[in-house]
Amino acid sequence: MKDEDIVKLVNKEVDKLCKLLEVDCERDCQIEDSDTGVKYIKISFEGQDLGYMIGSRGRHMDSLQFILQVIIGRQLDEGTDFRVFVDVGDYRKAKDESLEQMALQKADDARILGEPIELEPMSPSDRRVVHMALQVFDDVKTESIGDGKERRVKIIPISDKEILKGSD
Repeated sequence: MKDEDIVKLVNKEVDKLCKLLEVDCERDCQIEDSDTGVKYIKISFEGQDLGYMIGSRGRHMDSLQFILQVIIGRQLDEGTDFRVFVDVGDYRKAKDESLEQMALQKADDARILGEPIELEPMSPSDRRVVHMALQVFDDVKTESIGDGKERRVKIIPISDKEILKGSD
């Protein structure tokens, strides 16, 4: 399925969802292709009084994202690898920026202390933000540990010897 067909499909389903929720707002859908073949479908909502779409700590927004992931997944060609991201009033954007800053600070702490640092349990999308923010550094690595709701990111400093050994 072509990107423009996916955008039409997404807009149709978002319109249905907005009618059900009695939401009147501006929305935008964009598709980005990753190097690994995953299509990232980004849906953003803008308008007044959309706090209930965000919910406490973004839980309603995460639920909307999950619902749209399922609805769209049932209509795309089988084998299409995609992820839906929903943002309401730039809430997710601000949250992701905050997570990136926290990840950079914790990476600095791990470097200074010379020992791994475990972050608080996070959602899969929040863990992904941390992994992506720190993947550009050679002197730290990240891994997810734990199970279920207790899954979290561990930031591990890499010694100079290990960095040099890896470049051989």
